[in-house]
Amino acid sequence: MSKIKKKIIAIGGVGITPESDKSLDLFILNQLKNMKNDIGLLATASKDDEEKISSYYKRFENTNSELSHFNLTSSVNGFSEWLLSKDLVYVGGGNTSFMLEIWKKNNLEEIFKIAYEKGIILTGVSAGAVCWFDWILSDSTGPGFKPLKGINLIEGSCTPHSSNVERINKFEFDIKNNKLPEGIAIDDGVAVVLIDGKPTEVYSTLDNHNAFFLDKNKKINLKEYIKNL
Repeated sequence: MSKIKKKIIAIGGVGITPESDKSLDLFILNQLKNMKNDIGLLATASKDDEEKISSYYKRFENTNSELSHFNLTSSVNGFSEWLLSKDLVYVGGGNTSFMLEIWKKNNLEEIFKIAYEKGIILTGVSAGAVCWFDWILSDSTGPGFKPLKGINLIEGSCTPHSSNVERINKFEFDIKNNKLPEGIAIDDGVAVVLIDGKPTEVYSTLDNHNAFFLDKNKKINLKEYIKNL
C-alpha cells in the first residue's frame, strides 16, 4: 500500500491576478487526481463575509466540483465531519490573527492535522497560505509586520505578498536576527506545493513573481532550492 502524501498548496496572493485568470484555480484542481473534486471553502479570515464566500463559489464554478463552505464564526458543530469528508479545503484570505484565534479557541488544529495526515489537500491564499506553518510574518496584529504562531503542520516560517518590499525586507531581517526560523516567502500570483512538509513545485501566473527560501545566510529562488533538495 502506497504511503499517503500530505499536501499543502500555499498561494501568496491573488489580489493582482485578474478574476478572469483561472490558471491558479486550474492548477489547484489538477492536484485532485483520482478524487471526486469535493471542495470545502473556509472564509474565517474574512469573518465569513458573504461577498467573499460568493466569490469563492464563482471562482470554482463550472469546474465539475462539489462545493460547500463552513461558517466557523457562527459554530464549530459538525466541522470535523465536514472537513474530513473533503478532497480539498480552500482557505481564503483576510485577518490571519482573527482566523487563528477562532481555530485555536475551538481546538481545531488537531482536526486539521488529521485531515492533513489523511491526504486531504489543504490550500489557501494569503492568510490561508501561511496558517499551516509553525511561524508567520503577519500585519494582522496591529501596525507593522510581526511574528505570529501558526498551527505547525509545516516546520519553519512563511510570509505571503512578498512582492511587497517592506514585507520581504522585514521577513529577511527577522530570520537573520533569530526572530523567525528559516522559511518561505511567496509573491502574489504564485503557488507553492509542499509534500510532506517540503516544497516540491512553484507555479507562477505573473512574470517576475516568484517564491524564495530564506535562512540566516541567504535568500534564493525557491525553484533553485528545490533542485538541491
